Order: sequence, then C-alpha cells, then structure tokens
Amino acid sequence: MPWYKSGTVSVTLNSNAVIGASTAFIANSRVGDAFRGPDGGWYEVTNIASDTAMSIAPNYQGATNAAGTYALAPMQGYVKDSADALRALVNQFGGVLAVLGETPTQAGVRNALNLTNADGLPEGQTNKYATPATVRGITLAGLDLTVKTPVVATDTVLAALGKLQAGKAVSGANSDITEITGLTKPLSIVQGGVSAGYIEGLIMSWNSANSLSVGIGAAYVPGTGKVLQLTAPLTLSGLTLAASTWYHVYLYDNAGVAAIEAVTTAPAATYFGTARAKNLDASRRYIGSMLTDSAGGLYKCRFLSFGRVKYLASVLNAPFMVVAGNSTAIATVDCSSIVPVTCFEAEGVALNGASVGGIYISNSDVGGLSINIFLQAYAAGVASYTTVTLDASQRFTYAFDQTPNGLFRFRVAGYKYER
Repeated sequence: MPWYKSGTVSVTLNSNAVIGASTAFIANSRVGDAFRGPDGGWYEVTNIASDTAMSIAPNYQGATNAAGTYALAPMQGYVKDSADALRALVNQFGGVLAVLGETPTQAGVRNALNLTNADGLPEGQTNKYATPATVRGITLAGLDLTVKTPVVATDTVLAALGKLQAGKAVSGANSDITEITGLTKPLSIVQGGVSAGYIEGLIMSWNSANSLSVGIGAAYVPGTGKVLQLTAPLTLSGLTLAASTWYHVYLYDNAGVAAIEAVTTAPAATYFGTARAKNLDASRRYIGSMLTDSAGGLYKCRFLSFGRVKYLASVLNAPFMVVAGNSTAIATVDCSSIVPVTCFEAEGVALNGASVGGIYISNSDVGGLSINIFLQAYAAGVASYTTVTLDASQRFTYAFDQTPNGLFRFRVAGYKYER
C-alpha cells in the first residue's frame, strides 16, 4: 500500500502526541505502522485516537514543529488489506449474518429465519401454497348462512359459500328458477333430502270463536331454507277478528322457535308444487285458513287429513248457500265467500228443486257448457251430497237444460284445499 502523507502534523519535543491537520488517520493507518516525523526520524504508531490524533513511541526526538510534513508507512503488508476488506464486509453484511444464525447448516438457517414451515413467510399474492391436508383442515370462521341474495362477482369465496348454503338447494329434476314473492324459487330437492314443498302434520283445529290451534308436525319454510318442526301444538287465543273475513295461518321461525300467526294477508301463488308462502313474505309457510261470521267469530269447523275441511255450523243460508237460481244460460257461481283462495273443490248439498229440467255443472275453466260438455248432472227433484271442482278463482258454472219450474241450490258444507 502507498504511504499516507495527506495534511500536516504538529509534534512537540519529548511528547508522544501527534496532532494532524486535514488528516484521516483512522482510515489510513493502523497501530504498528511506521511514522516518519518532520525530523526525519522513525517512530511506531501506538494508538489512533481520531482522524487528527495519534500516539507514537518513542516520544518525538526532533524539534517542535507546528505544521510539519510526515509519512505513515504500513508495516502489516497484505494482512492489513485483508483486515480492511474483512472489516468492510462485516460492516456491510454483519447484520445479515447475525439474522442467519450461528448454526452453519440449511436446517439451522431455516430455524433462525422461522422457515421450518410456511408460517414464517409473509402473506403475498403469488407463490402461496398449502398441502391438501392443510386446506381440508381450514375452518370456515365467519361463514354467514343468513344471506340469501344472489352470488355476485365482488363476493369473497366465503361470502359466496354462505349464500349458496343459505339457499339450501341442490339441483333436481325441476331446477328452473323463478321469482315468487320477491324470493328465488327453491329447487325440487332441498338439503336434507326433502322436497321444497314438504309438509307433514300441522293439522289446524277450531277451539272457539276466537281461538285456534295447529298440531304437531313439520314443514319446509322457503324463506329460511330449512324444515321447521313443531313438537307440541301451538294455540292462538283471545283473537280480535274482523267480521266475515278470511284469516290465514302461517308457520314461521321466531328466533329459532316455531311460531304461528293468523292474519288477513292471503298466501302467494304456489312456489313449488302446491306449497305456498305468505304473499311477499316467504319466511311464513301457509298452513290453512279460517273464516269469521258476521259477528267476528270463527266458524266452527273440523280439519281432516288430506286438506279436507268440514263446517260444523248451519249451512242453510248465506254465505254457505252460494246459489239459488234457475238460469238456462251458463251462469257462474262464486264460492270465494265460503272457501279460501287455496281451495280447489267444494263439497255440500246440491238440490235441483225443479220438477222439470236437469242441471249441468262444470268447472268454469272448461271454457263453455253445453249438453255435450258437463262434469256433473242432477235430475229434476234430486238432492245429493256431492263435490264440485272449482277453478282458480273458486268458481263453477251451471245451467238448466230447459226452463225449470224451480231453483237450483248449492250449499257448501266443506272443501278441500292445497298447502
């Protein structure tokens, strides 16, 4: 290495102090180097205090000099160069080497960096990995099973799974989707293997003029996407009801507990098969209906299996007698005053009070009535307990085949309905 001669030094006779001006002793000299002073004598560097201060031995022998020339001669040779290079390397990479740990093996370095597994890696958008077992073991924390809106492109995977699960539907034979009362129509088979129209039990009963009950059973509720079970009968009592009004009974989930309500809101169109929900509220599954009399009391009736209902009140007059006519033209008879909107068949007493002329009855959906198109016929003077098929508006049609000398009367004593 070349000798270092930058700047000047101040030396004093018999002193070991060397004070530099414009010098950089730390970077350009080492203890043990040779110092040639302004007197031409040679001395050993014994200490380097700073870039402008060092000590020599023996003490300076020449005359005092405040700004003398000097020279520092390296005496370490290539060892000094190596030491300088090593020190520079340590200064630059010492911190990195410390992080890598003290065990010079791959396992040791991985352990120091917490890389014995992927837990030590920060999360990023690329180069992610997980074993199949890890993926299968991940829990779905935060999965929301209450949202039933459609899956959209901005949903997270967890949000999309929650929506799909909340629908509780899998593909079935009738997997077409339509909108009913603002909610998506369930598919033919829902989770648990039951039909979306499933209902069992839940037979209604009349208790008094202002009380009704629903028996044990279960039904699929489309708004919740699950089967709701009633393990004990539920009763509504002390009801304040309007006169001559249909009240429709619905099953619903009240914070995890099965409950019923009786309201005037009619059920919507069928959402699957014959199953219905409350209009604009698919969280309510339709169970059945009851009618009040002119005083606001429930007509006494009995609910039987297979959707059959029998009135136990007197059926002689309105609203039970739905027709007393003698029309020879096709006439429409409206039964909606005494059967609910879910009814498809009325039963009762049909009386041909005439001694001349037969009566022909048809569902008005047939679209016309003649001697060749009829569903039921009643000879003159005949009375019988029978059933009459109704159209979607709870109507049927009748006509006499000739001018009668009496009236046709039909008194509704019961009905069949869908739920």
